[in-house]
Amino acid sequence: MTKEVNPTDPTTIPKFVDELPKPVTAKPKYYKGQQRKDYYELKMMQAEHCFHKDFPKSIIWGYNGLYPGPTIEARKDKSIYVRYKNQLPLKHFLPVDFSLHTANDSQEVRTVTHLHGANVDWESDGHPEAWYTRDYAQTGPKFRKEIHEYSNHQPGATLWYHDHAMALTRLNVYAGLAGFYLLRDTLEERSNLPCGDYEYPILIQDKSFNEDGSLFYPDEPPFPVSVHPSITPGFVGNTIVVNGKVWPYLNVEPRKYRFRFLNGSNSRGYVISLSNGEPMIQIGTDGGFLTAPREIQSVELLPAERTDVMVDFSKCEGQEITLVNSNEDFIDEHTSVIMQFKVCLPLKCEDTSEIPERLAVSMDLHPHDAHIERHLPLTATRDDFGRPMLLLNNRMYHDPTTEKPALDSIEIWNFMNATQFDHPIHLHLIQFKLLERRPFDMELYQNEGRLEFTGPPEEPHDYEQGWKDTVKAEAGKVTKIIMHWKDHVGHYMWHCHLLEHEDHDMMRPILVMEDVPPVQQQHADIQHHETKHSPEQHHDDSTTIVTGNNENTVPLLHNTQYITPTEEIVEYAQASLPTDEIDYNPQTIPLLTSTQNITRSTETDYLEDNVEYNQVSTPLLNNTPTIPYSRAELVEHPITDIERIPQPIFPTTEFQPRQRISPRRRRRWY
Repeated sequence: MTKEVNPTDPTTIPKFVDELPKPVTAKPKYYKGQQRKDYYELKMMQAEHCFHKDFPKSIIWGYNGLYPGPTIEARKDKSIYVRYKNQLPLKHFLPVDFSLHTANDSQEVRTVTHLHGANVDWESDGHPEAWYTRDYAQTGPKFRKEIHEYSNHQPGATLWYHDHAMALTRLNVYAGLAGFYLLRDTLEERSNLPCGDYEYPILIQDKSFNEDGSLFYPDEPPFPVSVHPSITPGFVGNTIVVNGKVWPYLNVEPRKYRFRFLNGSNSRGYVISLSNGEPMIQIGTDGGFLTAPREIQSVELLPAERTDVMVDFSKCEGQEITLVNSNEDFIDEHTSVIMQFKVCLPLKCEDTSEIPERLAVSMDLHPHDAHIERHLPLTATRDDFGRPMLLLNNRMYHDPTTEKPALDSIEIWNFMNATQFDHPIHLHLIQFKLLERRPFDMELYQNEGRLEFTGPPEEPHDYEQGWKDTVKAEAGKVTKIIMHWKDHVGHYMWHCHLLEHEDHDMMRPILVMEDVPPVQQQHADIQHHETKHSPEQHHDDSTTIVTGNNENTVPLLHNTQYITPTEEIVEYAQASLPTDEIDYNPQTIPLLTSTQNITRSTETDYLEDNVEYNQVSTPLLNNTPTIPYSRAELVEHPITDIERIPQPIFPTTEFQPRQRISPRRRRRWY
């Protein structure tokens, strides 16, 4: 390492001195069965990796010891089998927070690989509780298969595989456990796109380093906590790493190239454009090709989002063009640049690739066909150690499942982001379409729990027009998406793809159910009021506003002086539940609106096998050092025909002690 170069200080690191590597292509180990289905084995291993020519080698974890992992190339409708073998050390080289779910009573190093964006059976989906340790010595409660089967029954697309182990995703992905999965179809072949040496998958991540060149990851948040090591609310690095190299360059010919951009960062977002002001031709998004190419000047990618673009260098001979990042969050002079293209190679042969006039056939979903519309708040609270914790639908991961779509149903989901952050929300199994975003009065929602729109619906950005599996839920807006649940039933996930948020309970289960009617469910009933707009807005529409979600909305609160609680004791359906089988802790239910009426659901709860109690989280209060929690604990009995217990909308004014289940009757809930 040159003496002047300090890996901790980006100002000393030369840019554009390492050539951009292209990830190697995985080769099948052998064919399986009479239909000759490809079988792959990828070993998760610790290895050494050189991030920069002036850095010493760093320890990484990679598939086959490579970072990024080998690119798997598959074909539509041809199944392949992949076995991800855990051969990692028993100790992590990054700081593990043992206060998180599963981490506190399980092995320190656990892995499970999720194929992000895949239409796949849940047992091969990479469920976070399907983790396993080295040589499968220990496995999680949802572990079913050592070999994942990918049927590839979906259009060609840029997918990626990465670790998804419960409470460890942020560390394992940061350590290097990520790679591309390129699904190709005949449409791609007919479209005459740049291919071979003129097609590059581009994995963009941000990292920080210690002075010895090893990876740095913080072991505590930027405020005092009683846990060490502790998860941090988010991590951004001070360097940009592309395909494993810090600020690389790529020599290109004066012709058309195809780039598949992937944001694989933990928390950082990017707004990508070319420094010479030339446009990019977008041909695809997360879920595959657009209906027609689209000329764009820039594209925003939050973690896990992908875009498929063509760049024409034919008129740029001799130029050095920088791929720049203009995202205003956490940006500086160094993270504002990503890599460089040097148009310095001679043209080897005539460029016969084309920008097609049309691509995929439109197969849009229509809102009037939706069977159910869900209203799902994104809120904030604090955990038992006083750390900020972001929640989906006001629930922690291990709370009972509330999103249970029926097979072959169409649903609309509204993400009501009442936090101060944008969140990339990812749904497993399906691709969806973004319908609109709409701003609402956050102060009113946070103080009174009422949703009042302050402006008209906003169309998706030009680069968001295609099929998506990850969407930006903007702060202070309702983000509306539509999806079709088809092909598979079982246990899936939806979560924020800011990896620190995901590991700290911003993740919820989805249960896709068969043989249930795909109709609006009773538990999704909400209170409706006439739409109100700010005085300067004039809209001729009849859209309603909501004061609840598919159960009860718990808004993010900033001040308790606006709360006027009224006590309401929740009743059980006594006819179907013997009183000696459950310990019930009454909850305080606040005033929702100007009336005293509280709408309760009568839908039967589906209780998961491994749930012991329901953790009820309270909203985040500014200037409130300690926030009480209330828990209703359920003993291990099959319970049916019980009315749903409404959750508190605002925090209780007094701490209500938990009634413990005796150790003899307690079951693990991790």
